[in-house]
Amino acid sequence: MFGECVHQFPHTWQMDCEPERRKLARCAETNPEILHIKSVCASQFSVYEKCMNENRSDTEKCTEPFLEFTACAQEALGSYKPKTGPVMASQVGQKTQQTADTKSSSTDPVPAT
Repeated sequence: MFGECVHQFPHTWQMDCEPERRKLARCAETNPEILHIKSVCASQFSVYEKCMNENRSDTEKCTEPFLEFTACAQEALGSYKPKTGPVMASQVGQKTQQTADTKSSSTDPVPAT
């Protein structure tokens, strides 16, 4: 992972971690959860990214901005609701009952009086 690589090569991560950085960038462009984090935590990420660019040879200076960004990301994931996804079993039960109610009311003969 990119973060592990940066930690392993704190002074040369720009070169040593390039494949991991590219893989992360590809994922970040398409993953809905990451896109959500990027929109919610844009300011925290910007501070962290700026710190990393300004402290390439001493990334430990960016611990605080990193922690702030990751805290925001965790909170954002906790509130993330996918636009599409699997239907919950309770929703299936509700829809099935609604369908059955509609069919029975439209096909039942009118009781004779």
